Amino acid sequence: MKPATLSLSFPAVQSLSDLRSLAAKGFSELAQRLDPSLKALLRRVIFDQKCRMNLGDARLLHGDLLLVASTPEQGFESFVTATAILLSDRLQSGAGEDDLYWTFDAFQDHYREASSPIRAALMNGFRAAHEMRKVNLGAAPRGHDLLTYDADDLLRLLKRIARSMAPEVRDRVCLGAPEDTRPVHRHCLENLLQSSCILSEFGTWFPLEVVEPVSLDPAHPGHAGCLTLILINAIQTDDQGGRMAYRWEEQAPTVLQWPPELRVPFLAGIRYLHEMGFDWQPYAGWSPQQLSEKAIVVPFAKP
Repeated sequence: MKPATLSLSFPAVQSLSDLRSLAAKGFSELAQRLDPSLKALLRRVIFDQKCRMNLGDARLLHGDLLLVASTPEQGFESFVTATAILLSDRLQSGAGEDDLYWTFDAFQDHYREASSPIRAALMNGFRAAHEMRKVNLGAAPRGHDLLTYDADDLLRLLKRIARSMAPEVRDRVCLGAPEDTRPVHRHCLENLLQSSCILSEFGTWFPLEVVEPVSLDPAHPGHAGCLTLILINAIQTDDQGGRMAYRWEEQAPTVLQWPPELRVPFLAGIRYLHEMGFDWQPYAGWSPQQLSEKAIVVPFAKP
């Protein structure tokens, strides 16, 4: 089956990736709800075709998936898995013909009962489908429905990363400024880290002038702390100016190699940016094919 060439944005690619992960996770449970003769087909659709059905698949499988996606009382995990496959197929212009409007209208409260990663994956999938006009919802999901993480908890963890820069590392961050302004930057950086950690509250120069270049330099010992300061500010300002979008596009491979205590909270912050706004667009200049094949998405937040 030839892969679809899609007119996708990064938010849609991220949503599709999360839905595919959800489908893969729930394969075994869903297979038990279907006729045994369909198990091999289901496996192929999920794992080989990335949740996109061709006409033959849809004739054999689509009706059963719709049935499971409308009977949460008979197995909640299989219910959300079937929904994830149907949404993925819809986003990829697969052969499933149902636009899922009725499904969302009838079962959105059931999606809200799922763990936050599953709820967010489904709700962001429906939002993406609505934005792409694959489904015409009365009102697209918004607010808490879309969020995997609580903002206060997330910011507390991110601030811990920023504040973990040792005094000597903070000194080195400020070496990037002209010698006569280094003491001012150092003082402002200390005040920033001891207070809100929100760069935009400290103007456009001190200590932003030294934080920005270090956030772009993975070899610098203050890189993780400064990049996290950029992320905190992006969360607070909806990433005005696209600083974090650019950094994700350039530095995602580096971030994915960080130790878990840094990587996990940081990726949660990137996920939050995606979930808060459908207009958050790293890879903005990329073609749809490049986006589908090469854009680095945030790994699925396992429940």
